[in-house]
Amino acid sequence: MAARLAIRMTLALLIATAMPAANAALQRGIDLFAKEDYKAAQKAFEDAAQETPRDPDSWLWLGRAYGRRAERATGFRALGALSLANKCRESFEKAIAIDPYHQQALEALFDYYVNAPGLVGGGEDKALDLIPQLKAADIGAALRARASLDEKQENYAVAEEELRQAIELRPKDLGHRLSLASFLARRKRYDESDALFAEAMAQHKNDPEVWFSRAKALVRAKRKPDEARRLLERYLATPLAAPDADPYSDARKLLEEL
Repeated sequence: MAARLAIRMTLALLIATAMPAANAALQRGIDLFAKEDYKAAQKAFEDAAQETPRDPDSWLWLGRAYGRRAERATGFRALGALSLANKCRESFEKAIAIDPYHQQALEALFDYYVNAPGLVGGGEDKALDLIPQLKAADIGAALRARASLDEKQENYAVAEEELRQAIELRPKDLGHRLSLASFLARRKRYDESDALFAEAMAQHKNDPEVWFSRAKALVRAKRKPDEARRLLERYLATPLAAPDADPYSDARKLLEEL
C-alpha cells in the first residue's frame, strides 16, 4: 500500500514538473512563430511535443512550423522541402489521432491534403474523408472547407452555396463573411464583394484580419491599389492579433505586387 502510494506521488510529481516545462516550450515556440523565426519555433515545438506527446496543440503548432519552413525553402534548401512537408502532414495527423475533433488541426490537415501534391501525401480524396470529423467539430468550418475544395474543382455555384450556408449558421462569424467576400472577388463579382468587405470593415474596423483579406483581394484583382497599400501598411504597423495570423512577410509581398 505504501509502495503504491509512493509510486502515485512520484508520478504526480513528474507530471506536475513536466507540464510547466512543456507549456513553457509551447509558448516560446508560439512567440517565435509570431516573429517568423520558424526554425527556432520548430525546435521549441519539438521540445513541447517530446515533453507532452499527448498534447494535440504541440503537434498542431509543430506542423505549422514545418509547413512554413517548407513553403519558404528556396535554392539548396528546397531539397529539404519534401521532408519538411511530410513532417508537417505527420504532425497534423498526430494531433488528430490524439483529438479526432480538434477543429484547428482538422482544418490544417484538410488544407494540406487539398493543396499538397500526392508525392508528400496530399490528395483531395483524403480531404473529403475529413469532412465528417470537421462537421462534428464545427459545421460552419466544414462548409468553408468543402467550399475551398469545390472552388478548386471549379464547382463555383456549389462553393458559393456552401459559403452562404456557413454564414446562415453563424451570422456573426467574421471568417465566413471574409471567405465569401474573397470568393466573390476571385469570381470578379466586385460589387457584391465590395459590399461584404464594407460591411465587415464597418463592424470590425479595428480587426487586422479584415484589412489583410480586403487588401489581398484587391491586389489579386489588380484593383484600387491606393486602398490596398493603405490597408497593408496599417497591417504592418499593427501588432498581430494572433500568432497564426497572416505573417508580415506576406503583407510585404503583396505590397511588392502593387
